[in-house]
Amino acid sequence: MRTAASRDRTIAVVRLRLAGLLFIGILTLLPPPPGMNARSGRAAPGNQSFTFVVQRPEGPPVLLQFMVAASGPEEAALAARRAASTLIPGGHIADGGVSAQWASWGWKWSTEEIPVTVAYNPAGAPSSVGPHAVIAGLQTWSSVPDSAFAFRYGGITEKAASILDTGPDGENVISWASMECSAGCVLGVTSKESTAHEVDMLLNSNPEAATRSGLPADLDWRTVILHELGHVAGLEHSCPVPFGPCTAAELAAVMHYQYRGVQRSLAPDDIAGMAALYPSGGSVPLPSSPAEVPVILDPGWNFLILPSVETATVAAELPCLAAMYAYHDGSWKAWIRALPPGMQGLSGLIPAGAYWLYAPAACGAILRPAA
Repeated sequence: MRTAASRDRTIAVVRLRLAGLLFIGILTLLPPPPGMNARSGRAAPGNQSFTFVVQRPEGPPVLLQFMVAASGPEEAALAARRAASTLIPGGHIADGGVSAQWASWGWKWSTEEIPVTVAYNPAGAPSSVGPHAVIAGLQTWSSVPDSAFAFRYGGITEKAASILDTGPDGENVISWASMECSAGCVLGVTSKESTAHEVDMLLNSNPEAATRSGLPADLDWRTVILHELGHVAGLEHSCPVPFGPCTAAELAAVMHYQYRGVQRSLAPDDIAGMAALYPSGGSVPLPSSPAEVPVILDPGWNFLILPSVETATVAAELPCLAAMYAYHDGSWKAWIRALPPGMQGLSGLIPAGAYWLYAPAACGAILRPAA
């Protein structure tokens, strides 16, 4: 017979089995290399995963799945329970009612609901994270070969993720809130409720979240957002219960349960999962609506195909853009933000084509081609 302690140590990908349950998938920190924390010099923490069903004071029960970087199982369990009580104040943790399975979360988006609109609330976000990180993730999951699934960027919203509320508010939202990082650090939480087709994401605005990974570089939020958007789309973690041994394909997936550094493109396992959940029937969907073209700039030089929009529109929608170069009619032409209009060599309507764009910081926008 399994004891309560052994159940706490079980690492599981979960599927909802209780009617009306709200599912929350949480991505957490991968522990540092064996033996040492890269930043503090302390012994490396263990990587523990816990699953709780929480009865909320109001509304349906909620299922929480999260992982914690901690010095051992007992500390990790305490950190998990602390996080559960923070997310669901007054909630009561109960065991049972959960089984493990790689699959969708009991329901998936219907054909009529696709593309799935997701809005972003930047309040509390780190200065390095802007709408571009969300747009990039939405575009990546919307461009899977042989999959009919697609997201649509809903723009900026004042609503917050309704994870902490008693029920959905009618809008799929990504927002930020500070969560404690003293004995384990939750990065992102994605919630799904079976009684209403709404999924929200809550990201950790605690500054410590960006530095607690134990990796040589700070946390890459685009990787975290991409992973959590996979949950929004309907995917579970890639590795089957009990989180190992994992195949090489599962280890390489964006939807692997551990954060291991920068990963901004999908792996074959992620692509296969989306094609299985949302088969295209032989037709590959366009990456976006022809009326909306996502443009994402990373720091440094970017080589992109731009839609037919005015140069002034590109400059206004992409505030990080410092310079833009294009080769037309046998010569290079440039737009440089610091120059007055009369000195710009690239102006007026931009025909769709290839451009070099320089940005000292990251940003992104949805550009709408001229009619």
